[in-house]
Amino acid sequence: MVYGRRRVGKSTLLEEAAPPSGGLLFEGLEQGGLRAQVEHFTDQLAQQTRSAPVRATNWKDAFDALSPHLARGRRYVVFDEFPWMASGQTQLVSLLKFYWDRVWKKNPRLTLVLCGSVASFMVEHVLHSSALHNRKTFELKVDPLPAPEARQFFKGLRGDVEVAKFLMLLGSVPKYLEQVDPRESLAANMDRLCFTKNGFFVNELETIFKEQFKVVRTYEAIVASLARGGRSREQLAASLGKVPGGGLGRYLENLERADFIKTFAPVSLDNGKGSKTRRHVLWDEWLRFYFTYMQPNLAAIRANTARGLFDSLTASSVESYFGLAFERLCMRNIESLLKSLAISAHETLGYGPFFRQPPRKGRAPAEGLQVDILIRRRGDVLTLVECKFTSSPVDTSVIREVERKVALLGAPRRYTVERVLISANGVTPALQQRAYFHRTLGLDCLLP
Repeated sequence: MVYGRRRVGKSTLLEEAAPPSGGLLFEGLEQGGLRAQVEHFTDQLAQQTRSAPVRATNWKDAFDALSPHLARGRRYVVFDEFPWMASGQTQLVSLLKFYWDRVWKKNPRLTLVLCGSVASFMVEHVLHSSALHNRKTFELKVDPLPAPEARQFFKGLRGDVEVAKFLMLLGSVPKYLEQVDPRESLAANMDRLCFTKNGFFVNELETIFKEQFKVVRTYEAIVASLARGGRSREQLAASLGKVPGGGLGRYLENLERADFIKTFAPVSLDNGKGSKTRRHVLWDEWLRFYFTYMQPNLAAIRANTARGLFDSLTASSVESYFGLAFERLCMRNIESLLKSLAISAHETLGYGPFFRQPPRKGRAPAEGLQVDILIRRRGDVLTLVECKFTSSPVDTSVIREVERKVALLGAPRRYTVERVLISANGVTPALQQRAYFHRTLGLDCLLP
C-alpha cells in the first residue's frame, strides 16, 4: 500500500520498481464513474497483455478478465490512483478482498500494489479497512524529498543560498522541482512558473485541491487562514467564524493526511507534563507562497506575459518571508540537522517548534514564547536552535534575542540549555569572538 500527496513521485517510483517482465500497471481516471473506470481498466489490460478487449460492465467482470494473467509466474500489479478506480466508494475494496483471498493469492509470486493520492480514502478505506485487515505486507508513505536529494535537481548550477530559496518557495515535491530550469535565476523561474499567464503553478491550487477534497471552499479557507501564521484550533475557528468542534477537526485531519498542514504540540519539559495546546501550521511551502503572493494578484498574473512581476510583487517583503520560511526548512530537514549536531535518535526524547501562548490578562509571565526548534535529550539537556536566513551575517544582537527566549523558557534548574545558531549567511567576527553559542552551523547542515 503506497500513498502520498499528488506530484510527489509515487507513480514514477512504482514504475521504476517494476520488473523487466510480468508487470501490469493500471491507473484510474480522475473523474470517471464506474462504467468509465471499468472500461479504462479493461482497455489497459488488453494493451499490456496484447489480448483481445474484454466486454465488462462491472469490476467483477474486469477482475475475472485479469485473473488468468496472474495465475502463475512472477507478477507485479499496480492499481495506481486506486481511489479514482473506486470512484470514492468502498465496494471495490470488498470485492478486491474476495479476489485476493480466493483467486489471486494462490500465486505466491504475485505482488499487488494499491496506490493513491487521495489521502483520506487511502487511510480510512484501504490502510484501515476491515476487509483488508492483516493482508498488508508493506506500507509506504511517499514524502517530499529531503533537501540534499532535492538539490540534485539543480545539477550544481545554483548556489546553496539560491537552492534554499527555491525550496522555501516551491518545496521539494519532485514534480515541482522538475519545472525549474537550473540554468536560470530564481526570479526568472518564478516569473515563468508562477507570475506569467499559463504558468505551471497558476492553476495548481485547483488541480491539487479538487482531487483531494469535495468541499474545496472550506479547505481553501482553512489553508488561507494558516498562511497568515500558525494557530490553535480555537484561534483558527475564530478566524473562520466556526466552532472548534468535531467538524473542524475532521477538516484539519484530512489536510494533515494530505501533507498540506502539520500539527505541533510543544515539547514537554517535565516528564510528559506540559502544555496541551496544539498549533496547526501550513506545512506545504508552495501553498504558503501561493496565498501570500499569488492568490491576491491572480487577475494580474493571468493577464501578464512579461518578466519582472515576481520582483515587483515580492521585493518589499520577501526577505522577511524567507526568514520565517527558513525555520520550516530546518524543521523539515531535522534528520540532517540532528546528524550535524551529532545527536543520535536514541538520546532524543522530543523535538519541534516550541511555543507558549501569552497568558490571560493579569497572569504572569507577561509574554508569549516561540522557539524555532527545541530538542529535548536524555540527561536533562535542552538544545535551543535559532534559525536565521538574513542577507548579511548575523551579528551580536542575536544574543539578546536568544537570552530572552532562554529566560522565558524557564527550564527547570536541572536542565542544561545548549544554544545553537543556524545562519544561512554566516556570522560576524564579533559574534564569533563572543563564543555565546555552543554550535554555529551554516547551510551545509541542511545541504551537505
